[in-house]
Amino acid sequence: MNEIDEIRWQMAQIRHDLHQDVANVVSGVSGVVDEVSEVMDWRSVLRNHPYISTGVALAIGYWIVPRRAKQLAPSQNHLVSVRAPEAPSQKKRFRPIAWAFDLLGPIATQAIQAYALVWIENRIKEHLHTLPERNPSATQPGSSQPAGHQSDDFFFKVPGHRA
Repeated sequence: MNEIDEIRWQMAQIRHDLHQDVANVVSGVSGVVDEVSEVMDWRSVLRNHPYISTGVALAIGYWIVPRRAKQLAPSQNHLVSVRAPEAPSQKKRFRPIAWAFDLLGPIATQAIQAYALVWIENRIKEHLHTLPERNPSATQPGSSQPAGHQSDDFFFKVPGHRA
């Protein structure tokens, strides 16, 4: 074996070792990423420890829910145990406007919140330039302007109507 063949063999051995090292590093990194993502995922805790999670949820619920008010035991003293006459309770009237507001209020609130979140998300995407770009060479049907250029009447075009 001459010197050139030996150098070629060493270079091939080094390339082979490098490929193995890179494969080992990549598999190690992907294993670490999987472990970290499992640790950061709260659902994995519920999957791995369902009985402990249920017990913790019950304990937290027991501590959060307020206790009932203690009832006073009737006194042996006759004067204390006599109750005063209660005022007649007012009968609730049917109020359709209040009923409709109570029914539609939460729905309207959620609709407004959803609209606001979509609007904010679109502003953030525009700011970060993550919205898909339009092809400037393509033209809109019935328009001489490129698709990327929007005129004031872009959203109010009537098909077959020339502006």
